Amino acid sequence: MTTSSTKPPSAPPPTNHHDQFFKEFYSHPPFARELFQLVFAKDELAAFDWTKLKAEKDTFTDKRADLVFSVPLKNTPTPRVTLCLLLEHKSHYRRHLFLQLLHYQTRILEKTFQTTGRALPVIPILFYHGKTPWKWPRSFQEGVWGKSVSDIPAFCRQGLLNYDLRVLDAQTLPASLFKDKTLQSRGALYLLKEVWYLQPEASSIENVLRLIGAFSETRDDLILSAMEYLVQAVPGLTRQVWETAERVAVQKGLLAKGGYMNIKERFKEEGRLEGIQKGIQKGRLEGIQKGRLEVVRNMLDNKMDASLIAKVTGLPKKEIQKLKNGA
Repeated sequence: MTTSSTKPPSAPPPTNHHDQFFKEFYSHPPFARELFQLVFAKDELAAFDWTKLKAEKDTFTDKRADLVFSVPLKNTPTPRVTLCLLLEHKSHYRRHLFLQLLHYQTRILEKTFQTTGRALPVIPILFYHGKTPWKWPRSFQEGVWGKSVSDIPAFCRQGLLNYDLRVLDAQTLPASLFKDKTLQSRGALYLLKEVWYLQPEASSIENVLRLIGAFSETRDDLILSAMEYLVQAVPGLTRQVWETAERVAVQKGLLAKGGYMNIKERFKEEGRLEGIQKGIQKGRLEGIQKGRLEVVRNMLDNKMDASLIAKVTGLPKKEIQKLKNGA
């Protein structure tokens, strides 16, 4: 695997696969809590009751925001004060970032007021994993008006909107962090940090999967999400690479034996196997056994060999023969 000291490839056009992986992974409070533990200082962490951390992304804001969590403070008078943590993800810097986050904060304030009768305080936090370390402003005024804000008289600035942005920069995280076995999401952190430098080689994918496999709790859905993210983010992956990745995943206990088919259903195969896989995947996602059998019948109608059907679907050849005979 190449390291961050290696000159990265030219930046591709911005896409949303980085966003999708981040949201799918860090929407789970145990993993999100680990990010917050990296953002806040030790004494700040002690002020929150992290056992009550709750994902509120579907309650407090619209679909354009990334993730929103609520967490109460300790040692506050009754009723306990609750804050919202707005967790935004960016793989590239955007000039409208601070206005975008202001919009999200406004929406959260409105929603919490409507649902609880109180507008809950919001702390905006940015998880950034660009190819270069964060070098842009960390406050609203600097981000919107830049250096010209210093030309505004102090008595005027007191009435201007402003907020500070906490930034967690993946590129500046210490290497020791990715060896800390208590950090369940270190595989995802490492993947987001190194994705710009990964090459379509089996050794690169192996190393990433070894880190991802270090979770204390195995989650097949998140492992498959990481693999899907790799397919989208690292152009040029070959079937040979995926065979290696699948083998490592099974060896590390990420997938049960026979999990190869689960992975292959998520990604494109060559020739007519691609169409067969899509049919099976659709049937499984719907969770309807009848649909799976219908796929087999369609294969038989198209004169496909029973041995090939058995290999792809996992159904016994005897059962396929019964279907062929109209049973």
